[in-house]
Amino acid sequence: MQVMSSIADAIGRTPMIRLQRFGADRGHNLLAKCEFLNPGGSIKDRIAWYMVEQAEKKGLLEPGGEIIEATAGNTGIGLAMAAALKGYKLTTVMSAKVSLDKVNMLKALGSQVVITPIGLSADHPDNFVNTAHALAQERGAWLADQFNNEDNVEAHYQLTGPEIWEQTEGTIDVLIAGAGTGGTLSGAGKYLKEKKASLKVVLADPIGSVHCDRFHRLQSKSSSYLVEGIGGDIIPQNLNLQILDDAISIGDEEAISTAYALMKKEALFVGSSSGCIAAAALRYCAKLEAQSGERQTIVAILPDGGRAYMSTIYDDKWLKSKNVSPEKLLAWRNQ
Repeated sequence: MQVMSSIADAIGRTPMIRLQRFGADRGHNLLAKCEFLNPGGSIKDRIAWYMVEQAEKKGLLEPGGEIIEATAGNTGIGLAMAAALKGYKLTTVMSAKVSLDKVNMLKALGSQVVITPIGLSADHPDNFVNTAHALAQERGAWLADQFNNEDNVEAHYQLTGPEIWEQTEGTIDVLIAGAGTGGTLSGAGKYLKEKKASLKVVLADPIGSVHCDRFHRLQSKSSSYLVEGIGGDIIPQNLNLQILDDAISIGDEEAISTAYALMKKEALFVGSSSGCIAAAALRYCAKLEAQSGERQTIVAILPDGGRAYMSTIYDDKWLKSKNVSPEKLLAWRNQ
């Protein structure tokens, strides 16, 4: 048994699971990259530790310094673990949309948490991203800036992409993922396309986000949605739309129902973003069927797990408060 020197060594090398029952009727080799099994519970562990290490190498983060970041929770959790191990202070800034589970987790991990109002436009001074920028400037702290920090993309180019290529032994035909900052698709997608020019990169996007419409060059206006961690009302600098071959929009109820289905059919306990991505994978399979194409190997990245959403998508009262039909979702539990 290998003994690791720190929790940081446990990041990555997450399992690739062949889905046996979920999507079994689609006729394709559907694989789930289980990023929720990283130590902090999400794919964001990868970029959090990588950005911190690169900031240290560049002299941007001094011993005993402070890290500030705007986050939907998961990058903040990864940064909190790095801060605890390395002795940094951490302040995370989040919209009120973020689940209470993530807020409490960040507080437990030692982060100061700043909550901003929900639904503010990207140019509003109290938007969570703008608040983080202002706090970093005021305190002279290092802003991780995951939406614009190129080390986010580089982490996935150097680590996630090669890992997927190795696990699939080069047989991957399609990569499907969401985009919060865009780092996963831009980094892993770039690496995989360099290895295999025919590979397709597909964006899974919540309805209400502008990313899918921008890819399809449609007029779009952002609106509220329940899925956390992916989508947005602007295209972040780290999202390279040119790397995409397709983009698929998924509604909240479909995303949440699919998260329930993954648990029921495959024992994969995931969050709503994972449900959105898995639903997009099924939609893409349907497109392939319509084209009468050959059997494809499709990798869907499941970015985070269900434990961070016990107060939201796995809480019946919360679902009713959001006008989501709990009866339809509960049917997945009873099948």
